[in-house]
Amino acid sequence: MILYAFLGGVFMRVIFHIDLNAFFANAEISRHPELANKPIVIAHDSKRSVCSTASYEARAYGIHSAMPVYEAKRKCKHLIIVEPHYDLYKKLSHQFFNILLSYSQKLEIASIDEGYIDMSDYITTHHIHPADLALEIQNKVLRQIHLPCSIGISPNKFLSKMASDMKKPLGIVMLTKSNIREKLWPLPVDEMFGIGKKTAPYLKEAGIQTIGDVANYDNYQTLRSILGRHALLYYYKANGKDDSKVIYEDYDLKSISNSTTFLNDINDLSSLEEEFRPLAMTVHQRAIKSRLLTNTIVITLKYSNFKSINRQMNIDHYTNSYEEIYSYAMMLLRKHYDYKPIRLIGLSINNLKKEGQINEQLSFFTEIKSDRESREVQVDDIIKQLNKNNNTHLMKASSLLKKTSS
Repeated sequence: MILYAFLGGVFMRVIFHIDLNAFFANAEISRHPELANKPIVIAHDSKRSVCSTASYEARAYGIHSAMPVYEAKRKCKHLIIVEPHYDLYKKLSHQFFNILLSYSQKLEIASIDEGYIDMSDYITTHHIHPADLALEIQNKVLRQIHLPCSIGISPNKFLSKMASDMKKPLGIVMLTKSNIREKLWPLPVDEMFGIGKKTAPYLKEAGIQTIGDVANYDNYQTLRSILGRHALLYYYKANGKDDSKVIYEDYDLKSISNSTTFLNDINDLSSLEEEFRPLAMTVHQRAIKSRLLTNTIVITLKYSNFKSINRQMNIDHYTNSYEEIYSYAMMLLRKHYDYKPIRLIGLSINNLKKEGQINEQLSFFTEIKSDRESREVQVDDIIKQLNKNNNTHLMKASSLLKKTSS
C-alpha cells in the first residue's frame, strides 16, 4: 500500500474536497465582471423570495443564504439583486467536474458545486506534493471557468470537508491527525460537518462546546445521550478517523474510437464528410451498447506525408446520439481541414460516463425534453431495435437527406 508522508503525518489516501466559492454569485460575476467586489445576492426580486447565494461582500453585512430578500435589503441599502440563471450554473458545474475528472476518475459529486476526489494515484504517478496539486487545480478552475474554489486536503472525506471550509475564498488547507488538535478542535461544535442546527444547542447546553469536546472520551456518555447510536461515529470523526469511501463510478472504457485508412488519398471535404458517417455510427452503437455518454468529441486526420493532427471539442452536455456525435465531428472537420490529401481519418469520444450518472448526481436541476426531442429519442429507439432485430444499419431520413444534398 502506498503511503504519503508530509506535515508530520502518514497518509494511506489523499482525498481532496473541492468547493466552488459562492457559486451562483461568482457564476453571475463571470458573465458580468462589473458586479465584482459588490454586495450581490442571487434571488428573485420579490417580497417572498429568499436569497439563494450571497457574495462575500454581501456576507460582510450579515446576509446569508435562505435569508428573506426584504431582510437582506434592510441590512444593505445598496444590495444588488441578481435573477438566477440555472442553465448557466448547470453548464459551469459540468465544466468544473470535467476539470476534476481530467485528474482522477475517482470523483464523488456531493452537490452541484462540490465534490470529493481521491488523488492518491495521481500524486503517486506524477510525484507531486498534494498542496502543489491543489494550487494547480485551483488555478486551472479560475483560469478556465473564472470561478474561485477552496480545497481541503486530508486522508479522509470528513477532514477534507472540514479543511475546505476553513479558508474561503481561494483557500487550500491540509488537515492530518498531527494538526487537528490545533486547527480542528478549537472550532465551535456547530461547525462540525454533520451536526445540525437543531442538535448543536443540546450539545452546548450539555457542556460540549467545541469539536475538541466531541473528541474527548470523558464526554462520550453525554454525547451518546444526545446523539444516540451516532455518537461513536462523531467521536471518531472528531479524532480524525473516517473510513467512508469516495463513491465513484469505475469506468472500464476511457474512450471509444474508430478509424479508417483510404486506398487512395482524399482531398475534398464532401467525400470526407461521407467517410465520417460510418465511423460515427460505429462509435454511437458501441456507446449505446456500453450505456456510456460523452461530452468530448475528437477527430484525427492523417495526411499523405504521415503527419497527423487531433482536434477535439468539449460540449456542455453528455450524449451518445449519432446525430450529435456526427454533427460535432463535422464542425471540427470544417474548421480544421486544410484541403490537403488525407490518408486516414479517425473519430473518438472521450471522458465517458455511465448513462444516468450525470442526471442522478446533478439532480439539483431537472431537464425536461421538448416534444421534438422526445420524438427524436423515440425514433432513435425504434431504429436501434430494428437494426438489432434485422442486423441492418438504418438511419433517420435527416441523415439520408444530408447524403443526397452533398
